[in-house]
Amino acid sequence: MYLYDEKREAAAIRYLFIINPTAGKVDASVALPPRIRAAAERAGIEFTIVVTRRAGHAREVAESCAESSEPVRIYACGGDGTFNEVLQGAAGHEQISVGCIPCGSGNDYVRNFGNQSDFLDLDAQLAADSYPADLIRTPQGYGIDIYAAGIDAQVANGIPKWRRVPLCGGTTAYTLSILEAVCSSFRHRLHIRADHLEMEDTFMMLAICNARMYGGGYCAAPYANMDDGLLDVVLLKPVPRLRLAGLLKGYRQGRHLTPDGQVTEPFRPYMTFFRTSSIDIQVLDQRPLITTLDGECSPQMNLHAEVARRSVRILLPPKLAQNAPVLQAMGE
Repeated sequence: MYLYDEKREAAAIRYLFIINPTAGKVDASVALPPRIRAAAERAGIEFTIVVTRRAGHAREVAESCAESSEPVRIYACGGDGTFNEVLQGAAGHEQISVGCIPCGSGNDYVRNFGNQSDFLDLDAQLAADSYPADLIRTPQGYGIDIYAAGIDAQVANGIPKWRRVPLCGGTTAYTLSILEAVCSSFRHRLHIRADHLEMEDTFMMLAICNARMYGGGYCAAPYANMDDGLLDVVLLKPVPRLRLAGLLKGYRQGRHLTPDGQVTEPFRPYMTFFRTSSIDIQVLDQRPLITTLDGECSPQMNLHAEVARRSVRILLPPKLAQNAPVLQAMGE
């Protein structure tokens, strides 16, 4: 094993594993290194391991790699937050390819491509192919998955509480947090401007999607593509509580949209969907809108999101890259 020395030149790094020891229920800095070492020996490669010591450390390491022109593969070993930190440092640097080894509690990013077990196969990870992918650029930073606002972000804030309840996994915790949030009569008056659309209305939730999945397995944008230069935008007006449970089930399964971008009949009275390269949202009721960008929450009165075209390279094991719908348009 090669331990990380911050004085080393970034050019000396080829395979870098950044491990967050606080992600998930098991300390990955103990469980993962022996498996990395064994896979690296089988592949005949040298590697470097960094164990993060604080919030933002993963981003700092990725930024140090970006200072060199030498190619490097960075594997974020943690949850969505660790992966997002690495993306912030890697964005805009073609010499860096970013992979994810899911060790967190949510792991929404990997759901876009396959099961968690597919990404925990370290032999496949070391054989991964590198693909260009779009990012969501916002004033709060980059995201690769979904920029959600309104009740979705309120739900994200409530998920950790429900996960502490026995037998509450990712999807169950998300569903319970939704039900708790909607009982608070949540809604906002918004002015929305996109490429070919301008509107004003009251909404209870919205999702600006570069990828398909979030919230512990909810399929917000079933036909989103990470390499089409567009964001899939889903807007939901307030729904009567008696209808909410049924609609949430369909939303989780991605049954609210057709392949050609039409809203299906059960959702038609409440949902608006469109694709755009950028979007601006102004809150009109003077109450800050809680937003979440790949799980990172913040209050906003004005939202802006745009496509950062092919601004990162992502690593995917070969069989996942071949089969994932979210990669249909991807190529070198």
